[in-house]
Amino acid sequence: MQQPTESNSHPLYSGPVVAASLAVLLAFLTLMVSHHISRLSPGLDKLVHSYGYWIPGSQGKGPDGSIGSYTGKETLAIGVWLLSWLAFHLMWRKQDLDLAAWTRIFVISLVAITLGFFHPLSDPLVLFIAGFFGLP
Repeated sequence: MQQPTESNSHPLYSGPVVAASLAVLLAFLTLMVSHHISRLSPGLDKLVHSYGYWIPGSQGKGPDGSIGSYTGKETLAIGVWLLSWLAFHLMWRKQDLDLAAWTRIFVISLVAITLGFFHPLSDPLVLFIAGFFGLP
């Protein structure tokens, strides 16, 4: 724990920073996973899409037509982001975590998740996992 300075009587903790950045990673991961799930079959696409029906334009109304299952993917990602940020913040708000180690983990995870959106790399793994669970 850092010692308070003259201008700041409250100690600074790194836990909230880790909580916020981990929540972003989990939301990004949720977006990637829901994207791949929605591509497996029309039924799964409809399921993912159903989470976003509350968003205007998600069902084909308006001048530009439907924006499709993207609304469900975004809704799931926002939900995971908010809930995980709240949970991790409450757990770690007074914790002093190692930011040097977390920065390495964060960057490596961000690169891995980003590569997961690249279909030539991710499709073999996605299809293997889908086959393992008996999905199309």
